[in-house]
Amino acid sequence: MRSRGLTKEKIIKEAIAYIEKSGQSRISMHELARRLDIKTPSLYNHVQNSRDLRHQIFRYAITLFVNNQNAATEGKEKDEAVKAFAEAYFSFAHNNKGLYRLIMSMPQDNDDTEKELAVPLLETAIKLLSDYGLSDEACIHWQRVFRATLHGYVSQEDLGYFYYYQDADLNKSRELAVQCFLTGLHAEIES
Repeated sequence: MRSRGLTKEKIIKEAIAYIEKSGQSRISMHELARRLDIKTPSLYNHVQNSRDLRHQIFRYAITLFVNNQNAATEGKEKDEAVKAFAEAYFSFAHNNKGLYRLIMSMPQDNDDTEKELAVPLLETAIKLLSDYGLSDEACIHWQRVFRATLHGYVSQEDLGYFYYYQDADLNKSRELAVQCFLTGLHAEIES
């Protein structure tokens, strides 16, 4: 057993590495201890419980996602920003399957901490849509539609539902989904 030098940061880093490599959204405390070559109870000297660990990983995932989205939309406005956001969203989900799955699985069990940790995720879409001059309520509705459209596409692709028409470019389908969103958004603004 190599428990010397074990810290909360090392535990979290190893959990994140497992999630990133495996594409799974969770790691058991037993598996984490095995990977760190320690006994499972040793983890509890550094993390309160599996929920505490999940919160730490979730915080990391949200920060990574928000930074990704902000970098993609920096200096862009309206439709250009929406398209850049969508492209970065699809890329993040593809390149960070485990962390994306974790983000989409939160908040669970009506957990107030998880809800609070997720706020920056929502704010990225709200900020993006605020350029359109929508009312606060309309902005909330449209960010829900936008995020649901993006997640729905990622989810369908992840589950393999786009296998049949292999000659049709998936990127073109993604672009059409985003354009449909923008067409609806512009119709709302112009009405």
